[in-house]
Amino acid sequence: MMVGNCKSSKKAINSLIIVLLWILFSNAQSQENWRTCVIVIDGDTIVLDGNEIVRLIGIDTPETKDPRKPVQYYGREAYEFTKRLVEGKKVRLAYDLDKKDKYGRTLAYVYLEDGTFLNAEVIKQGYGFAYRYFLFKYFDEFKQYEREARENEIGLWSDGGGEKSQTAQKNESNIVYITRTGKKYHKEGCSYLRGSKIHISLEEACKRRYAPCSRCDPPECKMSIRD
Repeated sequence: MMVGNCKSSKKAINSLIIVLLWILFSNAQSQENWRTCVIVIDGDTIVLDGNEIVRLIGIDTPETKDPRKPVQYYGREAYEFTKRLVEGKKVRLAYDLDKKDKYGRTLAYVYLEDGTFLNAEVIKQGYGFAYRYFLFKYFDEFKQYEREARENEIGLWSDGGGEKSQTAQKNESNIVYITRTGKKYHKEGCSYLRGSKIHISLEEACKRRYAPCSRCDPPECKMSIRD
């Protein structure tokens, strides 16, 4: 009888240990999934603890930090919105097909503890555009959020500002430079342009089969995915 009781007690203790270990592991895993946003760089880029730079997937906000360009229309407002929403707060990341971009930044969907989906919220509140140059998980949803913000004239879409900002962004990113003898195209300010500098549209450079410069990293040849 004593032997039976001992075996039962051991089984109960072992079961309890397993349950406790599972709880500890779950808590540890949960803690690892939550990070802190320490700095907001601009409306679509944040920095997490550990100095990890995160680019929000599927959105594009007006520029504020590019030293070669003036602050774009509604760029400051987009920066302030993202900062107010996420800086100093806990966030959880989710990923799509590519986890890093060509600059080494983490590509992610960002969620706050209260369930707010940061990427979507930026577009819904009229602080950014749905990205159309590649497909991603929420491609259709983000386009719909942008349409609704535009129709309701929210944020940068009020007074036709969104169209002006999109046109300015397109014009800026659509101009590249070539040299008289080279076979590559460059961004403004590239050191390879010291000898000669001829401005040309990105589309024309791509048609002529110029390759992007590896030093200045100009925009790549790509087709926009329409509605």
